[in-house]
Amino acid sequence: LWGGDGDGKNPAAAPPGSVSAPEGTPETTETPPDAPTPAPTTSATPSDDVPPPGYRAVKDLKSFTIAIPEDWHRTETDQGVFYNAPDGRSLLQVFVVTEDGLTPYEALRGTSRDGKATKPGYEEISLERITGEPDAPADTVELVYAYDRDGGRRKVVDRAFTAPDGNHYAILAAGPEEDWPKQREVLRVALEFFEPGPY
Repeated sequence: LWGGDGDGKNPAAAPPGSVSAPEGTPETTETPPDAPTPAPTTSATPSDDVPPPGYRAVKDLKSFTIAIPEDWHRTETDQGVFYNAPDGRSLLQVFVVTEDGLTPYEALRGTSRDGKATKPGYEEISLERITGEPDAPADTVELVYAYDRDGGRRKVVDRAFTAPDGNHYAILAAGPEEDWPKQREVLRVALEFFEPGPY
C-alpha cells in the first residue's frame, strides 16, 4: 500500500522485499509478508442492504464491517488487514494511518512518491480528491497506479479518508492490470459496506 512491493501471492509465498517508506508515510505493503494463518471472520450485515451477488459482509476481528468477495480469506499483519483472492493474484487491504497530522492527500502523495522510487515501471495514473460522491467523507482522496511485477502488470486503486470514528483509513484493491476495472468494483463494494469500529 504505502511503499512495499506487494505481489498479490498467497500469504504462504515468499515475502516481497522490504522497502522503507518516506518520512511521514506509513510503512506497509500490498501483500502481507509472512502473514499468519488466515483467521475467521464472522458474517454481519451493516444495514438493511445486502451485498451484491458474489460478495459477503463481514464483521472483522478489528471491529470494522466491510463487504468482500465471498471466497476471499483474511490475514493480518502489522501492516493491516488483508482479504486475499484464492489464486493470490488480487487482494483488498484495510489500514489505519496513525501518524499525527498526516492528511489523506499527503499519505497518498507519499505513497506515489515512494512507488516511483521503488516499483519497476511505476505509473501514477491519477491522484485526486473525491468530491462527487455524496457518501464519501469530505477529505476522501483516491490514488490509482500501476507497476510491473513478476513479468506482468499490476493495477491498484487506493482510497484514504477520515471515518466518522475519527480514524484515518486507507483501503485499497489490487490485482492484475488485465482484470481492471474489477479492482475498482471490489473497492466500491467494500466502501459501500464499510463501517468503522474500535480498531
